[in-house]
Amino acid sequence: MRSAYLDIIRGLACMQVLLLHIAEAFFPAFATEKISDFTLGGLVHGSPLYLIYDGYTGVFVFFLLSGYVLTPSFDKDIGPHRLLAARWGRLLVPAFAACVFSFAIKWLLFDYNPSVKAAAISGSVFLQDWWQPSLDWRNFFKDSLINAIFLGYAETSALLTDAYLDSISSAYVAPLWTLSVEMHGSILVLLLVTMRRHSAVLYGLVLFTVVVVVIRSYYILFVIGHLLALARQEDWVKDKPTGAAIYLLVGAVLCLMGEMRTFALFEAVCEADLPFSIYCSGHIQKMIGSIILFYGLMISTRMQKILRGPVLEWLGTHSFPIYLAHWPILCGFGSLALVLTMGTWQVTPFVACAVAACVTLVLTMISAVLFRRIDEWGIGFSRWLRHI
Repeated sequence: MRSAYLDIIRGLACMQVLLLHIAEAFFPAFATEKISDFTLGGLVHGSPLYLIYDGYTGVFVFFLLSGYVLTPSFDKDIGPHRLLAARWGRLLVPAFAACVFSFAIKWLLFDYNPSVKAAAISGSVFLQDWWQPSLDWRNFFKDSLINAIFLGYAETSALLTDAYLDSISSAYVAPLWTLSVEMHGSILVLLLVTMRRHSAVLYGLVLFTVVVVVIRSYYILFVIGHLLALARQEDWVKDKPTGAAIYLLVGAVLCLMGEMRTFALFEAVCEADLPFSIYCSGHIQKMIGSIILFYGLMISTRMQKILRGPVLEWLGTHSFPIYLAHWPILCGFGSLALVLTMGTWQVTPFVACAVAACVTLVLTMISAVLFRRIDEWGIGFSRWLRHI
C-alpha cells in the first residue's frame, strides 16, 4: 500500500514545480537572477526561500519516489509484460486527458494568444516561447500518445538527441516530458526487480551495467530509489534523528548551490569521456542533493510527524492531478488574467502578475479535484491491465 507520507512528499514536490512555473511566468526575476545581481529576485533566488519553488529538485524527487515505490509493486508474481502494460496504462490515461484539457483551452483562447501578450508584460521568456502547439489532430495524437509517454522532447530528453525530437515548445503540456522519463525509468526498475527474483549473480551484473550506462542521467535516480526500497525492506536503515538532520541540511545546500555554482567535481562528471555512458542530463549536483535530501526525509521520524494534517494529505492525493492540470491553466487563464488586469485597472505590472498567480493557483486546485477522477480511472485501467 502507498504510504501517506510518500504521497505528502510527492505533493510538496509537485508544489515546488507549480510555484517554479508561476515564478518563471509572472515573476521571472525570482527564477533567473543571481544573488550577485543584488536585486530582490536574485537575493530570494539565492536564499533558502528558493527551496519553496525549486521545481528541479521536485522533479528529481518524483523520479526517486518512482524507483522507491515501483520496486515492491513490481515484485509480484505477475508476468513482466503485464506489469509493463499496467505502468503504460497508468501514465497514458492522465497524460491523454491533460492534453485534451490543454487542447480545449488553447483552442478557446487561440485568437487572443494570452501567453505571448502576458510575456510582454512580465518579461517572461518562458511564456513567450512555450505552449505553442499546432491545433491539428495528427499533432495532438502524436504528442499525447507518443511524445509524452515514450519519446520525450528536445531540450529535455534524457535518452535521445534533439535532432530526433519535437521541440518542447510545441507540447500541449510541457511538464509531460517527465512522463517519458518515468516510462523509461519504470522499464529499468522492472528489469532490475525481475533479475533479482531470478538470480542474485545476474542481478548484480545487470545492476552494475545499468549504473555504468545511466550514471550521468536522470535514470540513475530510479536506480537509487530502487536500492533505497531494498534497503528499507531489509531493515538496513535505522532512524537516527541527528543523522537525518545532517542529510536534510547537506541535501538542501547542494540543491540551492546548484542554482548558483556547480562544483568542479560535478562538472567533470558531465564532461568526462565515458564511452558506455549515455550523455549527461545536466543538474548533476542538484540530483545528488535531491538523493541526499530524499534519504534524510525517508529516515527521519520527526519529519514524518511534522508532515501531517488534512491539507498536506489532500495535497498528496491530488499531486498528480495538480501536476497535469496546472500548465494550460497557467499559460491560458493565468496569462489571460494578467493581460485583462493590466488592461482594465490602473495597476502596476507586479500587482497584475500577483493577480495572475492567484488565479492560476485557485483554478489549478479546482481542476485538480476534477482530474482526481481521471487519475482514478488511470489507476483502474492499470489494475485491469495487470490482471487480464
